[in-house]
Amino acid sequence: MRIRFFLILLAVTTSVHAADSEPAGKPMTWRYQLLQTAQDLFEKRAATQAPGATLTFSLPKVDAAQANNQVEIVSADKHIVLPMVSNTRFALLPDADAAEGDAMVVVNRNFRKGEMNHPNVQVRSPGLPDGVRRMGDLRLACAAQMEMAKAEGLKFRAMLATASMFGVSVCDKLEVTKIDAPTGPYDTVTIEDSDRLLVQSTAQPNLLKLGDKIWSDDARISYTMSDHIVP
Repeated sequence: MRIRFFLILLAVTTSVHAADSEPAGKPMTWRYQLLQTAQDLFEKRAATQAPGATLTFSLPKVDAAQANNQVEIVSADKHIVLPMVSNTRFALLPDADAAEGDAMVVVNRNFRKGEMNHPNVQVRSPGLPDGVRRMGDLRLACAAQMEMAKAEGLKFRAMLATASMFGVSVCDKLEVTKIDAPTGPYDTVTIEDSDRLLVQSTAQPNLLKLGDKIWSDDARISYTMSDHIVP
């Protein structure tokens, strides 16, 4: 029961309430240093876990077809426009001057009513086909997301400490469909690693976990619907 609770907790990490008392309709903003914690962890581990990969942040619960989204770093004396990788994904810039204590990441959108969500971390290695993910990328994305969540809330850190007491590594126990899965419908998950192959229906219990050590970081995961790869 405790493990199930912590898995549910991480599944909604991208919907962590940064401040439950905030009024509805608040502009979509985060502390710059909060997002930088995810970026810092990525930079420490990428060389071994996901060489050549990039980290981006996805705007939470914003329609992928919605255009004209803009993200800026705003502080007392500057505005730095961040590059949009897609309609809903942005990247941080390697600009040390932006790391001032009062700097905020500001989006020209509002949170949905009653929500204060973190951006979703995505780690992608180059050269992957549409609809295919790399296991090391998913593991690193989960770790970076957790690092950001831990930096934000005392309650979340306390929950993780409790999980550790029971020998639970939350990312290790998370199903691969809970991190950076395609947005379209799919009913089958396939993982390939050298000469090893596993095909699982999403309807079956106990789907593949990020911490399943028999699968290397280079394992490839694809999501399909009726034998059609979902991008």
